[in-house]
Amino acid sequence: MDAEAWITAALDKPTHMAASLDLNGTAELLLDVGLAKVEGAVQITHELSKLDQAADLSTLKGIARLLIVRRPPDWLRSSVVEGQLATEFIPAQDLEALSWLGPDLDPIIVAAHQQLYGRQDDDLLKRIGDAGELMIIAALHALNRQPRHVSLVSDRFGYDIELNSQQYRYGLEIKTVVPSTADRVLLSRHEFDVAARMADRWKIVQITISSIAVVRGVVCAADVISIRELSSSALVQMAPPDTSTFQWSESAEFHPLDSMWLPSDLQVPSNFTFSLRA
Repeated sequence: MDAEAWITAALDKPTHMAASLDLNGTAELLLDVGLAKVEGAVQITHELSKLDQAADLSTLKGIARLLIVRRPPDWLRSSVVEGQLATEFIPAQDLEALSWLGPDLDPIIVAAHQQLYGRQDDDLLKRIGDAGELMIIAALHALNRQPRHVSLVSDRFGYDIELNSQQYRYGLEIKTVVPSTADRVLLSRHEFDVAARMADRWKIVQITISSIAVVRGVVCAADVISIRELSSSALVQMAPPDTSTFQWSESAEFHPLDSMWLPSDLQVPSNFTFSLRA
């Protein structure tokens, strides 16, 4: 069976779906991305053949995921942040075109992203985190403070930046986010324990940067949208205590109320720049 016969056979199927789809365009796309090939007859890949049992919406969504992986759009690389879809990175026209996926849009895009960029995404997240820490250090230097970048030494401090006075040691845990992830805080159990122990000498400093900076691959001072702070007491207030029926494991996700955040007086120097590319 050649490609033309393949399309004709599909059109002969007595289904509304076969009648309503652009099967010529679909066949050309499947051939173009390597999910099908013509070598005397049409041959389809094993991953596509697993989806040929029924012409229904679930099958179409499965094919959509394969196509996204085989021909990833330009925005896919930056559209998943901390394992969650950030739709602000997707152009409005593409988002509209994908709207037929409904509630399956998130898992399909996240799965495709993980398959293609799993390890690279971890590297990008680390670079974004590094950028935030360096911005806060630059802001502290501008105030004539003497910060110590302890996260470069070890994760065991339970915070990223240390400030020392004559009597006390203060810890700043820096969280760098984009607008779509600014409503949550990911914290390890160790960081939480240190926060509880240090009390008012520990706090989170959240710095929100523009999504455009992630796409561009360079962060500068103009990309900073906001800097705000969350006290350790507010954090401890949100966490349920360990009991016989509940216990922390390695980490937790907090969703602080807006009223819990305090504005910060830190300002990133205007000449700050940092590349997100390794």
